[in-house]
Amino acid sequence: MTKPTYLFIVLGTLLLSTHSNATTYYKCVTEKGTTFSQFPCDNQATAYKVTTANVTESGPDVDYSKQLNALEREQLLKDLEAELRSNNHKLAILDRNKQRNEYKQKERLNHILADDDKKRIAKDITKKLKLINKEYKKEVSTVTKRIKKLEKKIERYKKSN
Repeated sequence: MTKPTYLFIVLGTLLLSTHSNATTYYKCVTEKGTTFSQFPCDNQATAYKVTTANVTESGPDVDYSKQLNALEREQLLKDLEAELRSNNHKLAILDRNKQRNEYKQKERLNHILADDDKKRIAKDITKKLKLINKEYKKEVSTVTKRIKKLEKKIERYKKSN
């Protein structure tokens, strides 16, 4: 470490450690080299004074909690709206899958089959369509409930603004 750097560090430490406007430090030249200290190391130590101005500047006294709360509320609202879009998208996918499955079941009848086979397959298709509709209604009900909860939350956050 160079002497000016060391001096700077010592002076900085001295300035921070004292509360008065004037700080005294000592420079000692010994066999090991030059040292700087708060206390004299021998009779030949040279005293130096550093004077500082007592400037106490502070920023504006502003309470940022309202702004932070508004930003947090805004972020929550964005997250809820994104989740709402996601659930609406899930509904569209469920509807598309239901229509695709119904179409596949109905297409089975369009193949060239004997009358007995058509009747047997029609019964099977009716059962499967009931299962498809039952599963669809169950999934739609779950997603719809979640959407309603999200919409209520969004309304609460919008009213609190």
